[in-house]
Amino acid sequence: MSEVGLPVGGYPTEIFKNGFDVKILCNSCNRVLRDPVQSYCGHRFCRNCISAITSSGNQVRCKSCIEEGVDNEDYSIIKEDQLFPDNALRREMFSMEANCSNPGCTWMGKFRDFEKHVKECKYQPIPCPNCGDSVEVSKMKSHVENECPKRPVTCKHCSLSTRQDQLEQHKKECPKRPIKCESCGKKKIPRDKIQEHKDSDCPNQKLPCLAGCEGVERRQFITHIEEKPGFHIQQIMEVLSRLSDDFKSEQIMRTNNNMQQNNNNNNSTTTVFTSNDLAQSASSTETDATKIQTLEIKVGTFEGIVTTLHREAERILGVLDDRQVEMDDLKKENEEKSQKIRELERKLANNEVQVMQLNQRVLSSDVCSYNGELVWRIDKWSEQRAKAVAGSVTSVFSPPFYTSKYGYKMCVRIYPNGDGMGKNTHVSIFFAILRSDYDPVLSWPFSKRVRFTVFDQTSGIHITDSFRTDPNSSSFQRPTTDMNIASGCPLFLPLTRLNGNNGFVKDDVMFIKTKVEDI
Repeated sequence: MSEVGLPVGGYPTEIFKNGFDVKILCNSCNRVLRDPVQSYCGHRFCRNCISAITSSGNQVRCKSCIEEGVDNEDYSIIKEDQLFPDNALRREMFSMEANCSNPGCTWMGKFRDFEKHVKECKYQPIPCPNCGDSVEVSKMKSHVENECPKRPVTCKHCSLSTRQDQLEQHKKECPKRPIKCESCGKKKIPRDKIQEHKDSDCPNQKLPCLAGCEGVERRQFITHIEEKPGFHIQQIMEVLSRLSDDFKSEQIMRTNNNMQQNNNNNNSTTTVFTSNDLAQSASSTETDATKIQTLEIKVGTFEGIVTTLHREAERILGVLDDRQVEMDDLKKENEEKSQKIRELERKLANNEVQVMQLNQRVLSSDVCSYNGELVWRIDKWSEQRAKAVAGSVTSVFSPPFYTSKYGYKMCVRIYPNGDGMGKNTHVSIFFAILRSDYDPVLSWPFSKRVRFTVFDQTSGIHITDSFRTDPNSSSFQRPTTDMNIASGCPLFLPLTRLNGNNGFVKDDVMFIKTKVEDI
């Protein structure tokens, strides 16, 4: 049996500063005996060490006998029915002076009081309820409030509740966090207001000119409009008007020149015109007059067209101005709706967190048992194992369960990559007593048999291991903290049994049954 906060196996030899006899060392872990047991060959072991040795079911020879050259295998083979508690050595150890091995603790006293002290020692490491790291009892409050990477924090910009290890990512998305405008350099603009700033305030933001000019910065836009109102349309109108005037003048001048030339020719000739010549001259003059009249009509028509085009251009500019106002109103309306959507998304995220918390509570209540049995479904086993191998989350706690409605409160703790003697080789499993409201009316110490079973979901050939609680162990006294030191089986399930197509993990799910039985 192992205890959370102390290494698996015996106690550290540092607890006896005044020296000790090697007979109090475990022949397996070579540490100070914890709950000493003597084998048939006379060598001593910690109870949890010898349990780990015999739990495999294989015949194992005492390594000390092998080192001493004992050839009689029947004498040196460790058998469970040939083990007995070494109470004489226990009494001898109880009288020895001991001290606490936890760094910073100055406790000294008799070894008989050592286990009780370890349970109450403020320097004793316990798991953080948030991140699972081992932290001294005296430092736990400060760790939870100031150091734990998973402690709850509130964003100072938007008041959203999140975790410390997720705060930096939230800052990159927080709608209320002040940022800098890349165009004008203005600082402290909330992220959800930056587009509104660009659309209405940013002096360096380029705006489209209705006259077709290249984009003009907002700070120069009014000046640009005042200097060149309707620039391109006005230019077109002026060019058309000049062309009309030039054409009219040129035609009139050409007609006058022709008439003058004809008159000069008539005055200089000495030929006597006949009535036929006079008729031809009159006809030519009449033709020229008709041409002039036709040109005047065309010019007048062209001027009317130009005037109409000018009025139409002014009307179009007015329509464009109205459309621009409508577009600005639509942009403002869209921004308001976008802001409402972001606010709803934030509220939705908060609601999702609350739903997750409620689901977790419902799940915990669903698996809660009041008959001393717990069938624990462990989902995402490969992910749990990977975290344990990486060292980020080495263990997982089960939901609590009870021996009866008002009975003992308990839980199971599993190490997917092993702990202590089973680290990197076995799945380790432990049992712990939890403090409850009904402890004052229960019998103490807790005296039961605890049986663990991992289900083979394919063949039905399950693996079972059990242990009997030790009434002298602090693990089974009435809890004075939220959870007693856990005890269990560090060599519960070899990791090699989980390789390939095994039946213990199916669809990435493992099932472990824990049953508490009367002795």
